[in-house]
Amino acid sequence: MERELLERIAHNTEPKESFQIVVSDNTTKFTTRFNTHIQLKTDKQYEIALVNLETCYSFPNVNTTNNHFSYSPDGDEWYHILIPEGSYDIEDINQVIQQKIKQNGHAANVMISANTNT
Repeated sequence: MERELLERIAHNTEPKESFQIVVSDNTTKFTTRFNTHIQLKTDKQYEIALVNLETCYSFPNVNTTNNHFSYSPDGDEWYHILIPEGSYDIEDINQVIQQKIKQNGHAANVMISANTNT
């Protein structure tokens, strides 16, 4: 029994034949047809695994409800910045705000940060 178990372990850890299939598309639903058919041997057992999935999907996190930023360099006069709608990370939002403050002729010493707890 122990020998049989060791043989199964050895068989399972031996290098197996493998190949990669790369599928790429720019839609959420797609079908792939292989120009050269995949020929599987009838005397073998096969497994298939999804090893990696890379997907890019972005949605605007800055829109007309949250793209207004106001600041006052002197406490009296207020300046309003409109951030273009889009998908931003914190660094990008900071960069846009810093750039627009400088365009208004002010020192850009504002730093936006995320609340990492929420």
